[in-house]
Amino acid sequence: MQTSNYNRDDMLFDDEIDMVTLPKKEQWSGAQIYHFIDDIQKQYELTSQLNLPKEASTHYRDLLTRLIKTYGH
Repeated sequence: MQTSNYNRDDMLFDDEIDMVTLPKKEQWSGAQIYHFIDDIQKQYELTSQLNLPKEASTHYRDLLTRLIKTYGH
């Protein structure tokens, strides 16, 4: 059995963080939320253009949709 040098509690995964509520929890300004949504859109565009599994671009598309519905556009 292979052991890990990391504690699972110390590791952050996208699945463990609700990216939609993160700006509210951290009390981000409107500009910070805008840049966050812009970064997610860029990630979506990049993953949809690369030869990656469809799940990658679907993840970012769904996240972008939820962010826009929550914070506007």
